[in-house]
Amino acid sequence: MINPHREIYLFLQGRSETGLDIITNIFFKQLNSSSFVYLTNYYEKEDLFMDFMSKLFEKREYLLNLFENQENGLPSYIRLMASNFLKDRIKSLSDSREKAVFNNERLTYTEGRFEEVIIQIDAFKLSETLKKELKEDEILLLCYITAPDKKDFEEKYFSSVNKNALYKRVQRVKEKLRKVVVKHGFAQEVVGYYIEHLLPAKCKRGNADG
Repeated sequence: MINPHREIYLFLQGRSETGLDIITNIFFKQLNSSSFVYLTNYYEKEDLFMDFMSKLFEKREYLLNLFENQENGLPSYIRLMASNFLKDRIKSLSDSREKAVFNNERLTYTEGRFEEVIIQIDAFKLSETLKKELKEDEILLLCYITAPDKKDFEEKYFSSVNKNALYKRVQRVKEKLRKVVVKHGFAQEVVGYYIEHLLPAKCKRGNADG
């Protein structure tokens, strides 16, 4: 029997497609309820869902920590989050940008919105994959590669390593990252999103575990 709480948690870790299905069902049940269904007169359903998923990804680390040792609660949390998100959208209809709706101008998002969210999902999967396939010191090297101030990072973590040895380590971890990406079929855009958005945040917190 499927455990919705567990599947959602696994999805947030990048390990369950079923979790995404459950979140999708929760969101659209909220959207199709009498309280929110009229929003679809002004927004495409899929656009609303994509925007909601972006909000969910912003809270991913928080949710993983909050529910780490819990056996239930995530479906209810997602339901409440979806409801609050839709309430905010209702309020936003009064904004000047969205008053155009009442002049028969239907609001739309830019093309590629769906693709952006898929890239985010895959980037989280890549993050979880690297936790398993790279050692901590290799993740630290990835942090070094993406560090805005490499000299400061070098002095902090690699002061005892000579330049030549450090260069060789960097090249090895780049090659290992490439092999992981190829092995699991991650797209270049996914790797880019991981390096630009996920890895720096973890490195900044000193959490070099992928």
